Amino acid sequence: MPDTVSIPSAVAEAFTDAWCDTVITSDIAASLGCTEVDTLINLLHALNADQSAAEWIAAHAQDDEPDNRRFQGIVPADAALATDGMHWSPAASDERHRA
Repeated sequence: MPDTVSIPSAVAEAFTDAWCDTVITSDIAASLGCTEVDTLINLLHALNADQSAAEWIAAHAQDDEPDNRRFQGIVPADAALATDGMHWSPAASDERHRA
């Protein structure tokens, strides 16, 4: 696949019109997996729809669990966390509390 592709401006505009709608974002963002949302926001960024990309991230993260990479809620005080730079996940000691 080439490093860049050319998208006709009418197609790009139709795409952003359809996918940069707050109703659609709030209706389906939480039901998508992180990989799907990441792919969509990368395309939105490429189309200069940065605000919509941010809205997709926020809407998707609302239903994330503490072990999801976009989780934005309050981490329980008793959670032992292992960090890897920008992301965190439950430490091995937390695995026994999940069962």
